[in-house]
Amino acid sequence: MSDAAPSSNPGKTHAAQPGQGSGGWLADATALLATSVGDGTTEPWSLDALGDRQVADQALIEPWIATHGLCLAPNTFQQLLLGGTEHDVEFVERPVSHVRRVTKPTDEARGVGYGYTPVVEGGLRLGPASLGEYLRRLMLLNEVFPDVAMALEGFIRTPQRLEVVTLQEYVPGRLLGDIATEVGGHEVRRLIEGWFTRRGFAKLYLSNQPGPSHAWYREEDNTAVFDAKPANLLEWAGSLRPIDVNPVHPAGALLRAIRAAL
Repeated sequence: MSDAAPSSNPGKTHAAQPGQGSGGWLADATALLATSVGDGTTEPWSLDALGDRQVADQALIEPWIATHGLCLAPNTFQQLLLGGTEHDVEFVERPVSHVRRVTKPTDEARGVGYGYTPVVEGGLRLGPASLGEYLRRLMLLNEVFPDVAMALEGFIRTPQRLEVVTLQEYVPGRLLGDIATEVGGHEVRRLIEGWFTRRGFAKLYLSNQPGPSHAWYREEDNTAVFDAKPANLLEWAGSLRPIDVNPVHPAGALLRAIRAAL
């Protein structure tokens, strides 16, 4: 993806944002969705429940999007590239200044899910997240790892639903997944484990996940980080940058499951 030509017409760029990092539209949208009827529900996680919540979240945030003019025009995207299971991406401006991410349904068949969130049903694991959970994840990512903060640029409407568009400052590093092909997976795991351990995190051992765990927990500030796999970390200037990990402040059953996995 790094060889693709960047967008020369970024549309509504990061300069138009009311704030960066944990402020601005991202904070406002996250606070709004915290009032959704589905937020904080005690109903067990399921794709059916997630679909119901997606409908409620979208109905709540649509008027807010219209009020603030955050529905992006189709020409915002010039060269959107196929990404992973959570986003497609675009490199913005020349030289590249930011990376634009556009969500896509985590469960394509049902058209639901905005990335992933840790769930305990069926064992501690990642399951498709609601829109509110996804935005909270971005807020916490900005708080825990401010060097890779994301800003909310806006939303686009597709035939299925609303998609989230974010901007993240471009870091000219190399994905650890690419480095692993040169130095080997064991060396890359050693780099990741050393980086998290030095920052006070302990590895989680997930009984239903074969192979190395990509999850960590720090008791000091009750922060868990999931999906810290080589494809979601960059090496740059002698350090690692967790560009797309999944942080959470766990509570209740999730916190108990995490402590049991230490």
